[in-house]
Amino acid sequence: MRFGILGDAKIARQMLVPAMRNAGAEIVCLGRRNPDQPVSDPVWQGIEQTTYDDMLARQDIDAIYNPLPNHLHVSWTIKAMQAGKHVLCEKPMALSLDELDRLEAVHQQTGKYVYEAFMVRHHPQWNWLRQVDIGRRQLAQAQFSYPPQPDGNIRNFSNMGGGPVWDIGCYCVLAGMMAFDSTPRLISAMRVAESHLDVEKSASALLDFGNGQMLHFSVSSGVSLSQNFRLVGETGWCALDVPFNPPPVTKGRLASQAVDVPLLSDGAEILFEACDHYELMVTDFANACAEGRPADFAPSRILTDILGQIVATPFSA
Repeated sequence: MRFGILGDAKIARQMLVPAMRNAGAEIVCLGRRNPDQPVSDPVWQGIEQTTYDDMLARQDIDAIYNPLPNHLHVSWTIKAMQAGKHVLCEKPMALSLDELDRLEAVHQQTGKYVYEAFMVRHHPQWNWLRQVDIGRRQLAQAQFSYPPQPDGNIRNFSNMGGGPVWDIGCYCVLAGMMAFDSTPRLISAMRVAESHLDVEKSASALLDFGNGQMLHFSVSSGVSLSQNFRLVGETGWCALDVPFNPPPVTKGRLASQAVDVPLLSDGAEILFEACDHYELMVTDFANACAEGRPADFAPSRILTDILGQIVATPFSA
């Protein structure tokens, strides 16, 4: 598969370019607002640069990777599909259900595949968590945070879809969806304002997945880097050490009556096979395009609806 990339984003440089190359894809072109301005990162050496529009017009590109700021995801994904390109779009793919309606309409008109780039769905640790025997699943807890971002960072502006709810809350909600295999309903939410910005510093929410299944999660862009996920069932519990940004080799933990591991212990260590979940995502994306799979907007609709409700919650006093 031949890719064009929209913008010199950090995630593209550090994660997706290596993943694409390891998956056997070719990076044909980098689209930039100012293509004459030199790029310092050696990852772009040998890759042609041009404008966004000129890149979309090229006939030697099969797919576009869109890591632009959140508020630009929909408009440029639509332009790419209308230009005959499949699109791997960074999360969150949209900031409202109306935006998703527009995306789905263009997908149906063009037949071009579009995928919301949640690499975590492709990591074997989540396959294990979905299948592990801990009895009937009841409670889940997720936490994800990182330190404050520099002035001018796009995560600091609400009109760009900034704030930790859109940025990392999406992973927590998706984790509950994968753990319970169900659609959540927002029960309550709280947001704490960042004193000098118009986005939240932190947020917490309680989600109901039906049949007594609940997820509580907290996110923040104002504390140290940290993340965890824990799932409790009627006969045991399991946890992932680094659920969202794992190193190549990562671990989980399990305590369950089924494996005779004491419940009030650190649990048995589960070691997962080394992998790059970005590479696995790119491979699956390329296969989906080749097979002509229709895009599935249902998970994105659930995520966008829940996150939109949380972002609409007034800041706490």
